[in-house]
Amino acid sequence: MIILHGVALSPYYTKVKIALIEKGVNYEEVFTPPAQDEVFLAKSPMGKIPYVEINGFALAESTAILEWLEDAYPTAALLPPSPNARSRAREILQMIELYLAAPCVPLTRHVLFGAPLDEDAREQARSDIRRAVAALTRLTRFSPWLAGEDFSYADIAAASFFPLVSQMTQTVLAEDLLAPLLDETGYMARLGQRTSIAQSWAGRDAAVAAFMARRKKAAQA
Repeated sequence: MIILHGVALSPYYTKVKIALIEKGVNYEEVFTPPAQDEVFLAKSPMGKIPYVEINGFALAESTAILEWLEDAYPTAALLPPSPNARSRAREILQMIELYLAAPCVPLTRHVLFGAPLDEDAREQARSDIRRAVAALTRLTRFSPWLAGEDFSYADIAAASFFPLVSQMTQTVLAEDLLAPLLDETGYMARLGQRTSIAQSWAGRDAAVAAFMARRKKAAQA
């Protein structure tokens, strides 16, 4: 049994949950916010989520968890068969996380937690996200998946981060910065048809709704 620790608000948690469902392994979800106490740090040295426990073996960092799953359960592959295609899937995953998702963090903190966000920070996020979208447009194939014929790490990253980036850029910057990449591809609909992604999105949406309701109630108290 694999125990998945974290919170469904996190796209990194979503990423691991999708992979677990795709692999068809037994797992249990345990609500575990990030922390910095010694007990938590013994399982996740940076105090981040998600992390997993596998028969007493603790592993943090979402991509490392995906790699463990791919090694442990190779028959339900999440990487294409050829070295070139495998490296491309990994490349797209990293580009999504490093260059698309990271600039979106200030927008997310502003919307979810009320963190300050001045005009300079907004425009920096807009510029960085546009640059990432342009780079991904050059690299992705949508034939039918991001890295080619096979559903892969790249698509798991997209399912985890694209909805967040789209929502946050529309909410804060008044435009969907992902539109140039996704217009008329039908890609997000294809993602949503996969059981692993539909289930993970439903869990994420419920967590976001509950979080926003608690925040509204606290503000009114």
